[in-house]
Amino acid sequence: MEDIVFVTADSVRYDYMDAMEYLSSFDVQEGMAAAHYTRPSLASIHSSTFKSVLTGRVENPTLAEQLSAAGYTCLGLSPNPNTDATFGFGDGFDRYDSFLDPGNRGSGLRQYLARFNTLRKIYYKFYPPHAKSEDRPRDREVVEQAIEWFNEAESPRFLWIHLMETHRPYGAGDDAVSKELDQKAFFKPNKLTDSEKDEIEGKYRDSLARADENVQHLLENIDSDPALVFTADHGEGFDDEGYYFHQPQLRRVDDCLVKVPVIFDGLPVDEGPLSLLDLAPTITASAGGEVPDSWLGNNLLETDTDYTITVAPWHDQATVLWQDFEHRLVSHDADVIFESAGSRTDVSEDEDVPEDLKEQMRDLGYVK
Repeated sequence: MEDIVFVTADSVRYDYMDAMEYLSSFDVQEGMAAAHYTRPSLASIHSSTFKSVLTGRVENPTLAEQLSAAGYTCLGLSPNPNTDATFGFGDGFDRYDSFLDPGNRGSGLRQYLARFNTLRKIYYKFYPPHAKSEDRPRDREVVEQAIEWFNEAESPRFLWIHLMETHRPYGAGDDAVSKELDQKAFFKPNKLTDSEKDEIEGKYRDSLARADENVQHLLENIDSDPALVFTADHGEGFDDEGYYFHQPQLRRVDDCLVKVPVIFDGLPVDEGPLSLLDLAPTITASAGGEVPDSWLGNNLLETDTDYTITVAPWHDQATVLWQDFEHRLVSHDADVIFESAGSRTDVSEDEDVPEDLKEQMRDLGYVK
């Protein structure tokens, strides 16, 4: 059986792939995310179900569980609090690391301030996404750990790695957008000068180029010639629709946020529109694993995707986008219920998530 490397990168727009020279040398397809920000999107990728979109949790059976049952050693690395094992992301992996430091997750004051919409501006002014980005490992460090794990593991191997530096503020230190410019773009995008807009997009493109180099470094240093799958959890806004960044509280489903690149190298997938829900069935089938009946995505080795659905949840409501690539139907800020096998799931809040983990997510901009 063939080794599989699955790379996801945060906030990569389909129409910015020209900044990723190495990955652009592969056939790049257009994929539609099932959600508009990291946790529900990645959870739905690993579970191939809208239940994960609404709950923000990886539902069983998972991609790693199915590949493990097929005989794969499964390795996962993702330096993002949204992908902590608390949300099921570690299920099925033989080794999993989300790189969280429980002793450095923030204060009760910040948790309190983040609860109120009217205080969001104050919160971001004093605690922007830069607050903890320098406490997390750089993507190259994560890639080096992935190489070590992969080369030590028994074949066949499945590696999932999520690259984080393409997320706002697009790196750390001098690589990142400054705190002042970040605040201006977030709260007063109409006040940005042309040079400031260029600076933000330039920092973003630089982060994509670094991610591209990291993927190349990964593939050149593992002891295998694996099948490669690459995609992003969602895109990013650059004043396309009047806002910057992805701001999940807006519940937007614009193309800049939900249209992402997808690469299948070593998997015989025909070119065509697809949903990111299709990734788990396609990867599992290519590995000879069993595709669960509960998964909603298509096995693209056998079936084309005729339409996609994107759900943008934020607390108790969601925006829903249905499209068949000629027509779009959007319902804004709706009450959404997913029914399957006699069970009902609606958009839920994380009442049982530890407060220190919530704080990590708030540091990235995921505040109520």
